Amino acid sequence: MLVPIDLPPGVYKNGTEYEAKGRWRDANLIRWYNGRLRPVGGWQRFSAQPVSGAPRAMMTWRSNDATPRLAIGTPSHLYIHDGSLAYDISPTDLVPGRETGNIGLGYGADVYSKSTYGTPRTISGIVLDATVWDLDTYGQNLIALSPADGRIFMWAPPNTGARAAVIDPTAPTRNRGVIVTDERFVVALGANGDPRNITWCSQEDYTQWTATATNTAGSLQLNTNGVVMNARRMPGETLIFTDLDVHSMRFEGSPFVYGIQRVGSNCGLIGRKAHAAAQNFCVWMGPRGFFLYDGVVRPLACDVQEYVFDGLNTLQASKIIAGVNAQFNEIWWFYPSLNSNENDRYVIWNYIENWWSVGQIQRTAWSDRDVWPYPIAADASGVLYQHEQGWTASGATRVGQVYAESGPFDLGNGDVLLCAKQLIPDTNVGGDASLAFTFKTRFTPTGVETTAGPYLFTRADGYVDVRFTGRQAKLRIEARTDALFQFGTLRVDGDPGGRR
Repeated sequence: MLVPIDLPPGVYKNGTEYEAKGRWRDANLIRWYNGRLRPVGGWQRFSAQPVSGAPRAMMTWRSNDATPRLAIGTPSHLYIHDGSLAYDISPTDLVPGRETGNIGLGYGADVYSKSTYGTPRTISGIVLDATVWDLDTYGQNLIALSPADGRIFMWAPPNTGARAAVIDPTAPTRNRGVIVTDERFVVALGANGDPRNITWCSQEDYTQWTATATNTAGSLQLNTNGVVMNARRMPGETLIFTDLDVHSMRFEGSPFVYGIQRVGSNCGLIGRKAHAAAQNFCVWMGPRGFFLYDGVVRPLACDVQEYVFDGLNTLQASKIIAGVNAQFNEIWWFYPSLNSNENDRYVIWNYIENWWSVGQIQRTAWSDRDVWPYPIAADASGVLYQHEQGWTASGATRVGQVYAESGPFDLGNGDVLLCAKQLIPDTNVGGDASLAFTFKTRFTPTGVETTAGPYLFTRADGYVDVRFTGRQAKLRIEARTDALFQFGTLRVDGDPGGRR
């Protein structure tokens, strides 16, 4: 009796364990490629020296002489990296930001007149976010803004010895963010301390911020109760996110220049960098779910939503980042778990094959392989890595960390007892020796679980001898080498036992 174990791509981690019947239930450092399970690529050091502080934003681009450049924003520093060295271009009077999110306590916390003057607050509903930079380009020049400082800075290559400086003395201050549109307007988000004000300079002239009859500078108010979080450039429009909703800003030309329309409600952004765009759509993480915009905002069905949001440290939600891994058609979100103050987990959505996966890596910033041959990411210690390079963790083995475990699968209708004797693998890349197989069996869904294995493939004829019995089982596969493998359908050979 041959029983095939052919599980569809992706992890299903909502509901009870039995609801994941016939699906993968858990994974780490695993993806599916053309329907085949395989490991996520490894990572290697991008440069020898870390930067100071945890990078919270990164962006790659090329200057006019085709030199690749990497901008890095940490809570208190702004860097330019050339692939070998990081150069500190922080403004000399930069207002330092917060390393981590915390509850606003002490003097001045909470709303005006909430309590008596001079009394420090011991409880507050105010969350003070970790500082996360905005980075963009205006031609070859870097545009940068730290919300803790609020001013718009510019740095012009190639002078790595020069500091970034305020873009213009007339530019808005106390801004929450900045973006450059396709029409070459620099746009201040939450300008001049107003969390709903959107202000832009005159087209092609970042020295003109006051609207006149002879320029195209201007401003608009978002019609929302939310607070502006960030913006994303899209084909033909710019999306503006608040913590409650999403707005579309479109170029209209003179005399109004831009128009802004709300395109989605109850779909706000959980953290300033929790959004990513690929092809002609944008996806983002909200406070309790994922959303997609491709002209219309709609919820994005997620097979691991309960796992992600039930295990999220909301106090540190400002640190959540999203990034595209275009080589594999994936969007990655890195987020902090309940017991961590840093991003220590990830969730992946494959937008072509529509599967989800989860796992654990500490990453605080991400940039896809637009300029360098590999995606670049950072951890909280300021170390930069190139991802999808090799199969190790910067030279350290990942054996014991790369695994996938299924939900239970029934034998027949769940009334057949199988006495398993052999396995027939389907590992057409990496070879049989690349994986170890463990089975966890039960006679009832809530009965005692028995573990059999791990079983290793050592026979030359492609079989492996096993011995386990049960009416339902879970399969766990683990990598035994730091190398590529692919896993398809596993067949279990055994004898049927008695029915209930």
